[in-house]
Amino acid sequence: MSELRVPTLAMDTEIVCADGTWFVGRIFLPAASSHHAGAMRPDEWMNDSTPFFPFLPANASSAVILNKSEVVVLSVVVERAAEGEEDQPDVPRRRVQVECRERVVAGTVSIDMPEGHQRVLDYLNRPDPFLTVHDGDREHLVRKTRITRVLEPREG
Repeated sequence: MSELRVPTLAMDTEIVCADGTWFVGRIFLPAASSHHAGAMRPDEWMNDSTPFFPFLPANASSAVILNKSEVVVLSVVVERAAEGEEDQPDVPRRRVQVECRERVVAGTVSIDMPEGHQRVLDYLNRPDPFLTVHDGDREHLVRKTRITRVLEPREG
């Protein structure tokens, strides 16, 4: 049966669900992406069309299956500085504070959008279900339907 398994890479993760449940554990990303060389990135994995995913809680021996639509924020530590940002120095970045009721995530969003559509509002209105907020070595994937408000702090 092991020959039928998809090769994966485990990533340490924190998840906040819509009911307030908070998990710490691991997600398992496919070791290969169909869009680029290397493993699938957390943002493309959460934004794909599959509604459920396995999650292994810390200190547990078996995984649970979570519904992506119930995830408010999924946070992962990335080993490289916000993947792709060095490769695309001309991509505009905006500082944001994203509020999902009492949960607040702050950082930057990389607005890889066509000229004339590079506002945070334009980026939020893309069809992807999750917004990626970079915060140092962390990526926070925020479910857009759970966002109550987005603020753009003035640059000092």
